[in-house]
Amino acid sequence: MLEKLFISLEKIMPEKYRWLFSHNGVKRYFANTGWMFAGQMFYLLLSFFIGAWIARYLGPENYGVISYVVAFVGLFSFVSSLGVDGVIKRELINTPERHNELMGTGFRLKLLGSSIAFFLVVIASFFFSRGSSLIQALIILFGLSFFLQVPFIISNFFYAHVKAKRAIQAQLSAAIISSLLKIALIFAGGGVIWLVLIYILDAIWQALFLIYFYHRENFHISSWRFNKLLASSIWRDSWPLMLSAAAGYIYLRIDQVMVGQIMGEHAVGIYAAGVKLTEVFYFIPGVICGSLFTAIINAKKTNSKTYFGRLKNLYLLLFGLALLVAVPISLLAKPIISLVFGASYLASAAVLQLYIWSSLGLFVGTGVSHQLVAENRTKTIFWLNFGTMILNIGLNILLIPKIGLTGAALSTLISYIVSPLWLVAIGWKTGKREYRTS
Repeated sequence: MLEKLFISLEKIMPEKYRWLFSHNGVKRYFANTGWMFAGQMFYLLLSFFIGAWIARYLGPENYGVISYVVAFVGLFSFVSSLGVDGVIKRELINTPERHNELMGTGFRLKLLGSSIAFFLVVIASFFFSRGSSLIQALIILFGLSFFLQVPFIISNFFYAHVKAKRAIQAQLSAAIISSLLKIALIFAGGGVIWLVLIYILDAIWQALFLIYFYHRENFHISSWRFNKLLASSIWRDSWPLMLSAAAGYIYLRIDQVMVGQIMGEHAVGIYAAGVKLTEVFYFIPGVICGSLFTAIINAKKTNSKTYFGRLKNLYLLLFGLALLVAVPISLLAKPIISLVFGASYLASAAVLQLYIWSSLGLFVGTGVSHQLVAENRTKTIFWLNFGTMILNIGLNILLIPKIGLTGAALSTLISYIVSPLWLVAIGWKTGKREYRTS
């Protein structure tokens, strides 16, 4: 299918640009990007519709239990990865001759991170399970998935070698198997414990598929080697990324954990339904920025006026797309919730009407992050995420006890919008001043 699309684009392209389509490198990157986009779209849609079916089946109370457990354990995921994936991917591209050392060292580091994360989850479960032995058991059980995700490091090999197709195939194959198991669970009348086990099995399937495709490329896990000096070098580069990821994920999920702590599982289920509908659209800014930012970075190298002009157009595009998402969803929140999740989740409509507007900040914020990477201001990305996290937590503490789920949605909306817009305003002035003096 991607090959046919490539041929169609070649036919409609002006004559002077057709030479690009005869270039093998362009074909490889086109196919690679196509697989990433198509794979993510299919995965998100499959996860969304199966997730909505599960939510209908479980009801707000049990769906709230699952949502709370997944969000709570996810708060520790930054420890399990240690932020090494980006560094490993970079080094696999720069020093392919160290392949076995990089994979072996990365594997050991992620195994260490997973052990620490699991230990922290077990300890935290005694304090944040709200006195429920079921929730505590589910938190510990789901925490085991950290270990099963360690082989996911193989994905970095496929992305580094422009073979995203294999990583996407592994992800989709695992998702299809898990989706079938979830459907079987619904018809069999299974409970939340079985559902968490299916989540864990999803990690096992994906790991097995990744290992299989890796061996198909004539590489072998038995050849991996650990290098202590390399581990220290990777850690020096990865810990800022780990902290940035920590702040980012915490402000994405802390609201659900705090709703659970303050208001209980039923409230989490209602809140999570509104959040899930909003998150369906989160892939859009990533695809837009990934597609357009090469042209923007090229402009940065040559002409500051063109660079800032393209940035302005990017931000306007992202803001416009966010409006196109937010306006109809906000106006049609009740019928959408009723159609997707059922009448028992109608209280989610109020959450969705507010939460969907956080897309404005998230869409523009994605553009800001790409700009900061282009200008080599990665520390600012961390402070952006950290500041948003602190603001989100503070607003949740203040607003949830006063106005409930509306307070949680409003906290997310304010924190998502304030930080990116502040950075756009400040960063725009600073960047232009730097370019004028350079």
